[in-house]
Amino acid sequence: MKAYLIDDEINCTEVLQVLLEKYCPSVKVAAVFNDPEQALDSIKKSPPQLLFLDIEMPIMNGFDLLRQLETINFGLIFTTAYDQYAIKAFRFNALDYLLKPVDKDELLAAVNKIKQSPHLDAARLWSAQYLSVHPVPERIALPVGYELLMVDVADILYLKSDGAYVSVYVKGASKPILLAKSLREFEELLNNNQFFRTHNSYLIHLKHIKKVIRQEGSEIVMANGTSVPLARSKRAELLHLLAKV
Repeated sequence: MKAYLIDDEINCTEVLQVLLEKYCPSVKVAAVFNDPEQALDSIKKSPPQLLFLDIEMPIMNGFDLLRQLETINFGLIFTTAYDQYAIKAFRFNALDYLLKPVDKDELLAAVNKIKQSPHLDAARLWSAQYLSVHPVPERIALPVGYELLMVDVADILYLKSDGAYVSVYVKGASKPILLAKSLREFEELLNNNQFFRTHNSYLIHLKHIKKVIRQEGSEIVMANGTSVPLARSKRAELLHLLAKV
């Protein structure tokens, strides 16, 4: 695979190039760029098969560079120093990334994953960009098929886990939005005092609670009339939170 490396820090591209030559012989580094504007010109003229792209760069960051391309028809692996919001966004949208300093085993895993699935879903990419700059988002971009569905966080009633999928129930919607996600991913993404994990399978929006039935086998009735189970171990914590809402 012909690869380009883009990072404004020279030592980072040097280390990555050495690791690729030593551990990933199938990846041929065709060009190294420490100036994103120069890299952009080269990508437009002769796209790589795989791009290693730093996020935080002066003048033009990684997402800015990608925005200026008409098509993104190559594998993409982000490289970044630890940034909890960027990483959260990458994980939620199943994008490949490497933390600096790059670990050889993580590099091998990322390259092998790209070999198996080189095509990038643009919807997931722009969802990650939005979430990386909105640590407590007022809206979230949900990648559904080839579309990016924007949902106001305030309109989310609750989320229900069902195996490898999560159903997102939204105020006014006739049916839930089904996503191949875990409830833990949403809990991490919506990590604020508006949402509460009532049960292994449910994450609810506190402001959409209609009533709490306090008896053996406690349950919560949501604004749309749906009953949601409340684990006994969660009861006291929920009542404490509701006192603050």
